[in-house]
Amino acid sequence: MRPEVALPVLLPLLSGAISLMFWRSRPMQRFIAVAGNVALFVVSLWLFVAVLEDGYITMQMGSWPAPFGITLVADMLSAVMILLTGIIGLAMGIYSLATTGRGHERFGYYPLMHLLLAGVAGAFLTGDIFNLYVWFEVMLVASFALLTLGGERAQMEGAIKYVTLNLLASVIFLTAVGLLYGTVGSLNMADIALRMDEAEHSHGSKCWR
Repeated sequence: MRPEVALPVLLPLLSGAISLMFWRSRPMQRFIAVAGNVALFVVSLWLFVAVLEDGYITMQMGSWPAPFGITLVADMLSAVMILLTGIIGLAMGIYSLATTGRGHERFGYYPLMHLLLAGVAGAFLTGDIFNLYVWFEVMLVASFALLTLGGERAQMEGAIKYVTLNLLASVIFLTAVGLLYGTVGSLNMADIALRMDEAEHSHGSKCWR
């Protein structure tokens, strides 16, 4: 059990949920925004150090074995990206205190910010192609809501174009996921790599004969 793999995803979700509980309290939402992002930075640093020592870390959510369960994987690339997410998230939380208006704060800016960070962390840590799509959709929902905060005409026009392009991309992504599963029979990234390697060796041996 390696909790440092799941915490970069769980902490922003928890921070967003707590922020929603204090919907009417602006000071509490601002405090949770900074405290949650400080915690995210700390666990991202913890994950980076752990990967530096062990090479890579995996975790099976719900104790379901791969390739059937939800797999979280941290290698050096994802650990670096999570650390950058923690640094940027902390800077964003502090900067938002001075630049975000009361209207945006009242309409859920801080919970949406945490949801966006959770989507980013999930996309970097997932070991499954379909779950990558899920985290992309989490980012899409959060970023679309942030884009429309305020309800100004220019925002709505930009949001319509943004959503249209992203829906088109989502359809293409899902189609590719379906084709991949139909071809390989798995969506777990490590399992796909193993099956593709076996297929190449099998095909190569047949050609040699």
